[in-house]
Amino acid sequence: MKRAAILGGTGFTGSELYRLLGGHPYIEVEYISSESKAGTPVDRYFISSRHKKNKSNLRFRKLSELDGRYDLIFSCLPTGSLPQHIERIAEHTDYIFNISGDYRIPDADLLQKYYPETLKHEFSGGSHYYIPEFSEIKRDVKVVNLPGCMAVASIYSLYPLVAHDLIESWVVTDAKTGSSGAGKSSAETHAERSHNFRPHKAHGHRHQPEIQFALQKHLGRRIELQFSTYSLDLPRGISVSSYSRLKEDVSEIDVKKAFYSTYVSKPFVHYLRSKNGAQSLPMIKTVVGTNDVEVGVYVEGRNCVSIASIDNLIKGAAGQAIQAANLYMGFPEETGVQSSAEGAWP
Repeated sequence: MKRAAILGGTGFTGSELYRLLGGHPYIEVEYISSESKAGTPVDRYFISSRHKKNKSNLRFRKLSELDGRYDLIFSCLPTGSLPQHIERIAEHTDYIFNISGDYRIPDADLLQKYYPETLKHEFSGGSHYYIPEFSEIKRDVKVVNLPGCMAVASIYSLYPLVAHDLIESWVVTDAKTGSSGAGKSSAETHAERSHNFRPHKAHGHRHQPEIQFALQKHLGRRIELQFSTYSLDLPRGISVSSYSRLKEDVSEIDVKKAFYSTYVSKPFVHYLRSKNGAQSLPMIKTVVGTNDVEVGVYVEGRNCVSIASIDNLIKGAAGQAIQAANLYMGFPEETGVQSSAEGAWP
C-alpha cells in the first residue's frame, strides 16, 4: 500500500478524492488536513460516508501537524496557499500532485497576474505540468501539476487538431461549467444561478494562458485563443466548444482520422463518431460521476467545431489526480477511477 495525504480536505475536490481513494486497492489515505475542522472525524463530516459500514478512525488535522513520510501527497489547497508551505510539505513526500493553480504556468509575467503567491516563495524541488493522456513522466520533480478543469476539457477538444497541424492559429473556445467549479467559498447564491445561463468571464480567465502554454509545451505550436467562460445551472459538469478554421486542403476525413488516432488508445477519452442524432453528441449527463471524457468534431467546409465534456470534480480534478498518481506509481491507469457511477440516462 502507498501512504497518501490530502491537503485541504473539506472542499469539493478534497472530499471527492477521499471518496474515490476509499475504493483504491493500492493507495491508503493516512492524513487529511483542514484548518477549520481539525479534530473532527473525517467519516462523520463527509456526507459521502454517511452510510459507510466500517468508518475509519481518521480525523482532520491542521496543516502544521503534517508529519511522517508519505509516498504521495494530493494538494487541494486554495490557490495561493501551497507556495506558502511548499518547502516544508516537500520534505514529507516524493511527489505532490497539485490540483490548485499554483505552478501551472512558468512565465513570470503571467504568474504575477494570475498566481502572484507562486513568485513570492522560492522552491527548489521543481514542478511539471502533467496531462495524463499526453505528458511524459518526470521523476526529478516534486510537484506534478494537474491542469485546471476548464483548461483540460479545452485541451481535449483541440489537441488532435493542433497535433496534426490541421487548423489555422486563431481559435475561439467557450467553456460552460457547473456551480461546484466555483468551490464552497463562492459568493454566488442559488437564486442567482438557478434557471439562469450567463457569462462568467468574457475575457481574462486564467485558464486561457494555461491552454496556450500546454499546447505549445506539448506540440511546439502557439495558438491565438479567445477563451470565454459561462455559468451553468448544474452542480457538476463542463461542456467546451472550440471553433476553428481548417487549413486549405484539409478534409473532414483528415479531421476524423486525427481524433480517432489520438484517442483510440486512451481509456478515458471517448471519441463519438456515430451519426445517430443528438444522443451521439458529447454531453454532460453521460459523463457526470465518471472519469470519462466525451469528444466529438463536426466539419462544414473549412469551419470546424470540436466539443468535449467532463465531470469537473472527477476528470477535471480528483479523478485526474488519481489517474496521474497511478501512472507515477506504476499502477494500472484506471485503478480506483473506473466509472463509479455510469452516466445516468435519461
